[in-house]
Amino acid sequence: MAFASYMREVDQAVDATPASRNRVVDAWRVFALLIVVFGHWLAASVWVEPDGTVTVLNTLEWIPYAGWFTWIVQVMPVFFFVGGYANARALEKSTTNRRSWITIRFRRLFTPAVPVILLWTLLAFILRNFIDADLVYAGVLNATLPLWFLAVYLTLVALAPLTLAWWSRWGLWTVAVFVSCSIAVDIAYRVLDVPGIGWLNLLFVWGTVHQLGYWWAAREDAEALPSAGRALTMSIAALAGLVLVTSAGWYPVAMLTIPGGGPQNITPPTSAVTLLALSQIGIILATMPWISRWVSARRAWRFIVAVSGFMMTIYVWHLTSLSLTIAVGIFALDGRAFSLEPGTAVWWLTRPVFYVVLIGVTLVVVALFGRFEHDIDTSAHDRPMPLVLVGMTGTIVALAATAFVYLVDREANITWWIPVVAIVSAAMIGAYPASWNRRRLPASKPSV
Repeated sequence: MAFASYMREVDQAVDATPASRNRVVDAWRVFALLIVVFGHWLAASVWVEPDGTVTVLNTLEWIPYAGWFTWIVQVMPVFFFVGGYANARALEKSTTNRRSWITIRFRRLFTPAVPVILLWTLLAFILRNFIDADLVYAGVLNATLPLWFLAVYLTLVALAPLTLAWWSRWGLWTVAVFVSCSIAVDIAYRVLDVPGIGWLNLLFVWGTVHQLGYWWAAREDAEALPSAGRALTMSIAALAGLVLVTSAGWYPVAMLTIPGGGPQNITPPTSAVTLLALSQIGIILATMPWISRWVSARRAWRFIVAVSGFMMTIYVWHLTSLSLTIAVGIFALDGRAFSLEPGTAVWWLTRPVFYVVLIGVTLVVVALFGRFEHDIDTSAHDRPMPLVLVGMTGTIVALAATAFVYLVDREANITWWIPVVAIVSAAMIGAYPASWNRRRLPASKPSV
């Protein structure tokens, strides 16, 4: 799609934004995306030493107090919180049945991810014949790891009609149930050493935060949102609780996986993440008046709408941009692009240049693959229920397997069933560009 044409659509969407829209939700979603993207890019410490040895480190490995630093850059709770709010609002406004609503939601989120899975399957198949298997494994793993979020979030989307109904009937008691389940899982996993049970917290921890998004929508409807002071107090109290449980040794400090850094709270998530989420929620609510005023300006809102139109494309492709840039720097430029030792003053000074290159590469990728997000069939026609259920299940399985089982192993052998399941599931739920449909359904526009 031409840039000028897309920006005209953005301007139309900006002009059509209803006064009642909570623009803060969109602003925080974009803000969190940018933190994830730039944080992942900053984490890449690549060094080609004078003797040609390639060293790939995570920047967090040598940052002092890295565990505490992860409290700032771990923003996944923001996505689930605003996602709960957005799903509540979307279900309220939906004029279709729940099956169609879920199917369309799956198309919006899964369609941009399909070409990522297929491209890296193809690249792995080709590259394993030319470069070291460890590098193929690392490149594919790095590029596809963000898909874990989609697997979990789509599970919550599939459950949203049910969990919203629970909220409507029992309110905050549903949050209490999710929290209680997550604590029980922590005890079973970390104290009783029950193998594998910790992964249930992908549902319970993130489900807790998603339910709190319903709470946000309900409090807004009742015009009973907490004041900035109360929200900030909640944030500080949650942060104090997090300091307490980590200092006491009940939970690790790190909220991200730090290679060689010992235990952490994210794979699988623990109840400590819930405390971090509460702290972030307090900040979101406390800053609402200021963020709201900022996004009320046309220029700021135009930027938010423009980025929102390709959010999923940026998210699922930003580490591909990183992997490809590193590959070019190592193999095409003989390592000259990464000849600076990470952590030195000169290395830090070159980070802005590195970011500019990555932004440029990402823009090219968005131009090439953006149609998989922009051109989506949003019609409400029904498909057979068994077909939809199998397709949704396959979608979640393919995403989860890509992130946790991996497309390739350390010998660069391809896990062929993953791309096959992805393709079949995409066909079942209609997760492909609408222009591929013989009926030529109209393309979607940037939504507001």
